[in-house]
Amino acid sequence: MRLLLSLFVLVVVIHCKTKEEWKSRSVYQLLTDRFATSQGKSTSCNLGNYCGGDYKGMIQQLDYIQNLGFDAIWITPVVDNYDGGYHGYWARDMYGVNRNFGSADDLKALVNACHQRDIWVMVDVVANHMGNTNLNFNQNNPFNQSSHYHDWCDITDNDFNSHNLYNIERCRLAGLADLNQDNQFVTEQLLQWIKWLVQEFKFDGIRIDTLMMVKIDFWYKFSEAAGVYTVGEVFDGDMNFLKQFVGPVDALLNYPLFYTARDVFLHWRDMNTFENYYNSLTNSWGKQNIQYAGNFNDNHDNARFLNDQVSGYIPDEVFLSDKPHLTFSAIKKLQFKAITAFCLTSVGIPMIYYGSEQLYAGGNDPQNREVLWGNLDQSSEMYKFIQAINNARKTTNAGSQDQIQRYSDSEIYAFTRGTLFAAFSSKYDRQVVKTITYHPYAEGTTLCNIFYPTTDCIKVASGKFTLYLNYGEVKIFIPK
Repeated sequence: MRLLLSLFVLVVVIHCKTKEEWKSRSVYQLLTDRFATSQGKSTSCNLGNYCGGDYKGMIQQLDYIQNLGFDAIWITPVVDNYDGGYHGYWARDMYGVNRNFGSADDLKALVNACHQRDIWVMVDVVANHMGNTNLNFNQNNPFNQSSHYHDWCDITDNDFNSHNLYNIERCRLAGLADLNQDNQFVTEQLLQWIKWLVQEFKFDGIRIDTLMMVKIDFWYKFSEAAGVYTVGEVFDGDMNFLKQFVGPVDALLNYPLFYTARDVFLHWRDMNTFENYYNSLTNSWGKQNIQYAGNFNDNHDNARFLNDQVSGYIPDEVFLSDKPHLTFSAIKKLQFKAITAFCLTSVGIPMIYYGSEQLYAGGNDPQNREVLWGNLDQSSEMYKFIQAINNARKTTNAGSQDQIQRYSDSEIYAFTRGTLFAAFSSKYDRQVVKTITYHPYAEGTTLCNIFYPTTDCIKVASGKFTLYLNYGEVKIFIPK
């Protein structure tokens, strides 16, 4: 009996979180240096360098994340970086930790504190390059020989635009020393390192940076060595180009959705654009693979949605419609609520960028990497908006349910995930009304809007119900 108990404990300890298990999670992406500080650092700092966020500060603010409804976090790369590498992408010692964030014990304490709350931890990792931008590799551990790197050439914008993988895979990004995975020592060391990193700190998943810059065959081995859910970054919206990377890793960050959703909600495109998007993505990636993709509203590489100058587009007829409440700022907030709600509810694993809940509007890197401490407001409108969606997602187990389109036309797009019904409109200048006849609810079921659960309820009668969306609002219904 004692032996069986010991074996059970061992299984629990080494259990790795699979992509199936990750489907039910919602992820809060944060930059370690910008989220919370235990050092009393000022909120005013040079965003191009360290500002003072650390692991101890994160531990102190886990209530903020948990109360917001997130049950996973995605943190900055943890390895030792060259000077100024506040973001974590300039590795120097793969087996050292970035002391600006704390010690190895502090990192372990963070992961342990998260696990005690059933919050999973995803760590950002880089296997494409090291952090030096010269030919001096002496400080790089374990890759300190020139033979560990490709000969110097630079990736150009034309390489990216033409999908020239030959150059993308062997040349330098922003001058960073490009590792040569054709070198047996390099591959073996990277596989050994990722296995050590995950097991040493008990990470539950990894986000892989610069995925398309390394040959695809390598990622099969890397994912297997990691032994946890792997989601890769390929900074490109061409779903047919991206499909070759689906399989070597569990999932990709969903840039096709990112660009489609921005187009719909910022450009006031017809809502049935989403129907066309899902048909195309299913044909390209396969239905099974879409459910593991990382859906995001903003991230650290793009200007935030609320900063995007494209959002200045508002049709003239809106201002001619004599609706003074439809100000530019009000419409931008409605647009941002819509894209955030879509990422949280639609098929895929939501990965919401920190600061969204406080309506941050920073521009291009590093302006989109603002300091959050000093503004950890749990009573803000957007905080409560995201909180309500996350809670409904958990209550209905929506993340593990298929997405089924229930209505699509130029004005409204609606779907269900189990018993959760989500409806969206980009018509910010008027009310739209639709009769919903294709749904999963029994006769007499009362559905209530999670944002106004006591005042906005509808009842299924004669097999249908009427949906009202006012001026681009989002409505999410669950059974009463």
